[in-house]
Amino acid sequence: MKKLSGNFILLILLLLPQESTFAQSEKVSSGVRIAWDYASMQQIAEMGGYPRLARLKDSSVFVIYETRTGDIHFKRSWDNGKTWSNPTAIFSKFAYSSPDGKTTVVNIANPEVKQLQNGDIIVACNYRPRQEEIAPYSIVIRRSLDNGRTWLPPQRLYVAAPRFGDGCWEPSFLQLPGGELQVYFANENPYRQSDEQEISMVKSFDNGKTWTEKATTVSFRKERRDGMPVPILINNEIVVAIEDNKTDRFKPYTVRTKISDNWSQPVLSESGNRDYALDTHIPDSVYMGAPYLLKLPNGQTLLSYQTNENRAHDWELSTMEVAIGDKEARNFGKRTRPFNVPQDKEAKWNSIAIWDDQTVVALASTNFKSKNVAPWLIKGYIIPDVMKASSAIEEFPLFIGSKSNSNLRAGIARKNQEINVKCNISEKETSQSGKTGLHLFFILDGKKHKIWSSKNGTNQLYIEKNGQWKPVSNFVKTNTEINDNGYRVYYTIPYKKQSKSLQIGLALSSYDNNGSFYTEYLTNMNESNADSWIKVVL
Repeated sequence: MKKLSGNFILLILLLLPQESTFAQSEKVSSGVRIAWDYASMQQIAEMGGYPRLARLKDSSVFVIYETRTGDIHFKRSWDNGKTWSNPTAIFSKFAYSSPDGKTTVVNIANPEVKQLQNGDIIVACNYRPRQEEIAPYSIVIRRSLDNGRTWLPPQRLYVAAPRFGDGCWEPSFLQLPGGELQVYFANENPYRQSDEQEISMVKSFDNGKTWTEKATTVSFRKERRDGMPVPILINNEIVVAIEDNKTDRFKPYTVRTKISDNWSQPVLSESGNRDYALDTHIPDSVYMGAPYLLKLPNGQTLLSYQTNENRAHDWELSTMEVAIGDKEARNFGKRTRPFNVPQDKEAKWNSIAIWDDQTVVALASTNFKSKNVAPWLIKGYIIPDVMKASSAIEEFPLFIGSKSNSNLRAGIARKNQEINVKCNISEKETSQSGKTGLHLFFILDGKKHKIWSSKNGTNQLYIEKNGQWKPVSNFVKTNTEINDNGYRVYYTIPYKKQSKSLQIGLALSSYDNNGSFYTEYLTNMNESNADSWIKVVL
């Protein structure tokens, strides 16, 4: 967005809302959910923004970002993010002199990175002159043919006007199965007599050596500003996430075309190929812009954007939000916020990427924990809504830990007529061990149960009656062990042989890094709605 016009066995993991104001109304659906890991957060640079990340074919991790001083830097990790290389400038601001002798500094912004099918690495950016009417706004790329050791000179793909109101912005990449490489960008240049903006695209048929001269119009809404495109491939379609200010503030939309059609016609205002992205109506006055789109390993989709919902009216104090969509990139719900951002701070110009088959990563420009706005990243674990109970606990796919360095990992197994649940809790020593602990929620004989287990080994079982939790005699075997990292809790729950599945939930009670007590539930889980718990197939 260049400018605005007004603008995640047997247990049922109980999940209270991470952001209570919107999670209460979440729709429950099958698929996956994302659990963010507070302890995984990293600050990539002392200052900067607009971070983008790519996992390369050699398994290294490549992060690119704006320095906020006019340059574009990248860092690289060869040990899965434990350490990072020193920053390397890939684009640097420069002085431009026009034919009539005028000069201006040209800043560099909006970096993006992609590794092509042939292994080449390509980065894109946006040239932004400091003074108007001297140098043109442009979309520019650089390519590396040797895995990032050296870089070819910059190539201008598109040149817009030499003024802010008629510029071009925010490039992003897509490569089609046949090799065609596309760069999408927001474009004001065709509308010099208005404030309108379209999504444009240029393409290359030789891995970026040469490019089409004429840009293709991808989408346009009359008297509005389609912006910030991010494309992905979904089956036989190209789907592009955009911000669309159809009514008042920007909201995330998608536009799409068959690969075989390849934008033979632009997606206009009333086209059936333009869709509101979320599964819930959000008031027109709420801002949700700067989207980013990703395909998950299971075929579902992930959408991020920045929003001021339940925050200050000023969109500049927006925070990052992520929503999960179906396998057609529609009906995005299960909304979560990766970073806990105070009302007077921000987390914007975000992106999302695949870290591995079970993990995504969210990146944002934020000052929530740093003096300056800086690029940060956090990992999110992909948790299935439906799990199959194994015969022994070897993995711990359930996770709670978005609020502090304390976290819980749980695994579930079935043996004979028992369900076994093992919870590993990582937690620093505290003098108030009696308050820290966990709740395990489950349904047995059609009735909701929960058991509280404290770190010091006390346990209490409850059953839900008429919407209230009532204490009952404990029939669940429990065992608590203290260790150097925190503690472990083992549960053994009896079940009937004819039972085919169970639902289960978890909640962790601990202290955050500031010493405040809190309870956190499994992501996207609501205690009163068992359908939002995890289903365990026995």
